[in-house]
Amino acid sequence: MYFKTISEVLNYIESQPVLVSEQLMIMVADKSSWHLKELRDYLNYKNVKFFGGIYAGLLVGHKLKPEGFIILKIQPIYSCLVLPYMMRCNLDMQSLQNATAIVMVDGLSGKMQDLTDTIYGKLGNNVKYVGGGAGFYDLKHRPCIFDNRGLYEDVLYVAIVKSEVKLAVKHGWNRLEGPFYVSKSEGNILYELDNDSAFEVYKHVIEDAEGITLCKEDFFVYAKEHPFGIAQPDKNDIVRDPIMLNENNEIIGVASIPQGSDVYVLKGDMNTLLSSSLKIAEECAAIAPAVYIPMLFDCISRAMFMEKRFEEELKNIQAKLKYPVEGALSIGEIASKSDGQLVIHNKSTVLGLLTGNK
Repeated sequence: MYFKTISEVLNYIESQPVLVSEQLMIMVADKSSWHLKELRDYLNYKNVKFFGGIYAGLLVGHKLKPEGFIILKIQPIYSCLVLPYMMRCNLDMQSLQNATAIVMVDGLSGKMQDLTDTIYGKLGNNVKYVGGGAGFYDLKHRPCIFDNRGLYEDVLYVAIVKSEVKLAVKHGWNRLEGPFYVSKSEGNILYELDNDSAFEVYKHVIEDAEGITLCKEDFFVYAKEHPFGIAQPDKNDIVRDPIMLNENNEIIGVASIPQGSDVYVLKGDMNTLLSSSLKIAEECAAIAPAVYIPMLFDCISRAMFMEKRFEEELKNIQAKLKYPVEGALSIGEIASKSDGQLVIHNKSTVLGLLTGNK
């Protein structure tokens, strides 16, 4: 449920008792994040258990909201804050049949892959995963994940609910040039492609394709239109978003590009991106249960690329679903592959229909 103001949130909590077995999942829009301390203090005073993330924007129906709060009351069978390779979990894996892990993670953390590897190492493909990376619209790294105890960076929060989820993931980006061999990378830093400077290789591709001179100062202007794609056997590449250069002109991305992998430089246009969002809505609608809660995580750089037409993407999705869509602009999108593997996507749209009572 979406609330524009902190007063509306507090009134809702006052009028809707939260059971001991329940938690509030909270998404806070960037421009409302200054209310977070007041909200956390109030919830702790009321002895309400909660977790959440600060996101660049909230998605409500066919609208992008730069301020406000989305609150979903859930009844998790397990939830915890996760640090890299530190997760307490003594669950009976048999109890996770038809369960879904909702994941909120620091989207600009250099440890994002470590964090998702940690939960997958504990839970494996016994659950399906859906979620998105939190973070601010200006893409500056600072604490963005919270719970009753604090506000954190470089962490992940996972809540497992006893509900199935129907998932679809699309991105709409196509191969422009490659493949290039990732000869050196570490975490979310890409150093070398084909044993040459990754930036110099990427710069050459972009300058040839766009007829421009690519400089450090305008890197993201063109990078948001030309992500990398980690090659997959089915050619449905996993997209990686290059967001900036560091002081050594090495490429910083959202999530890791594994050393030893092959990557392509991708390109998309408005039509291919809009078509991909329409396809995920059609796929989910075709397999939707009778009653469901739509959860949408749509990449911030898609919104930046599409600008005023981004809400057309949201309209495409909402038009195919009978229940109101809610979600967030994410910095990294999380979803299960068909084999159950947890994957971090970039520049993608993840739609999950969570079975439950409306």
